[in-house]
Amino acid sequence: MSLSYQQCEPEFQYHKGQDHDIIEFQVKDFRKDQLRVHMSRKGVLTVSGERSHQGTKGIRFHKEFNPPNGCKPDQIRAKLSSGVLFVTIPKEVVPQPLGQEPLTQVHRASNEKATPPKSETKSFISRLKIERKTAMKVVAGVAVLSLSFIVLFYVYKIYAPVIMHI
Repeated sequence: MSLSYQQCEPEFQYHKGQDHDIIEFQVKDFRKDQLRVHMSRKGVLTVSGERSHQGTKGIRFHKEFNPPNGCKPDQIRAKLSSGVLFVTIPKEVVPQPLGQEPLTQVHRASNEKATPPKSETKSFISRLKIERKTAMKVVAGVAVLSLSFIVLFYVYKIYAPVIMHI
């Protein structure tokens, strides 16, 4: 006798961090052996679960994610704790540009629930998602253009009356 399955969509939260991302799934009625986390060869992270429910009926879910650039697929870890499945996706740490302080890493005890990462205040330039050198070139170009406009304005202000009186 085969099971007939009902699809479900468990609640989940995706938390982005500096050195890793965490996906939290609310899977209260699932056991560890009923859950699966898999990274395909094409780079798609799949989280799924399947359990029997009332004899001939079953419940299952299937969710796919595109992991962040620079993730370490061989170091992805999953942990089930108190009905919550935590999937940790480590990322390669990008070296900080000179002149910026490194971000401090927050360590959690294994029995604490994960909290979303705090949003940090970002400057206008960092929100543009361009490299520091490119941003400096843009700022320098805007400064040169502004100074050129100011010089032209004063040249016009001084020489326009002289030209008009000739």
